Amino acid sequence: MRQGFPYVRPGQVIGLFGGSFDPPHAGHVHVTREALKMFGLDRIWWLVTPGNPLKARGPAPLAQRMTAARAVMRHPRVDVTDIETHLGTRATADTIAALRRMYPRVRFVWLMGADNLAQLHRWQDWRQIMETVPVGVLARPGDRISARMSPAARAYSPYRIDGEARHLLGRSEAPAWCFVNVPMVDVSSTRIRAAGGWSAAQERRDKTGAQHQ
Repeated sequence: MRQGFPYVRPGQVIGLFGGSFDPPHAGHVHVTREALKMFGLDRIWWLVTPGNPLKARGPAPLAQRMTAARAVMRHPRVDVTDIETHLGTRATADTIAALRRMYPRVRFVWLMGADNLAQLHRWQDWRQIMETVPVGVLARPGDRISARMSPAARAYSPYRIDGEARHLLGRSEAPAWCFVNVPMVDVSSTRIRAAGGWSAAQERRDKTGAQHQ
């Protein structure tokens, strides 16, 4: 096992749940637990992204987001990782390709919210994602119709697995995807940042650190 990468056994099915987690919250935890139950996954890896250096305003520092993610996501079958930092990848398609090369005997499933399916056609090499690994989509409030009518959903409609067979997704061959409706925790990182809770906590930590320099 390489440093920075969680242990995995050959033959396991690993769900990949990527995002900035800026900040991580109960909604992320809820979706993760539901995905474990629904899609026949052995484990889930949170991929906390390092952030886009081209953006003028990036997320909170990676170390801060990793610490917060590990504090909220406590489950024996979930690993919080900064894998993309070690791989040097930014695009999801590149991350998946790198992990499949590293773990040729492991099955990976990409996990996303319905809001991401609605805009998946704007992602770099999005067809490569759909044709490389199975994709599990979990509905979030207000995003169901737009996701089901999205270009990606229409393009890959012949490969959609019925919700009643969702437990087979992890062992399916790509392209394969499944859309499930789950009771959702109606909270978002955007609203938390807008309310000032996350930024205020960060500012307090920054001031404390400055006082001890």
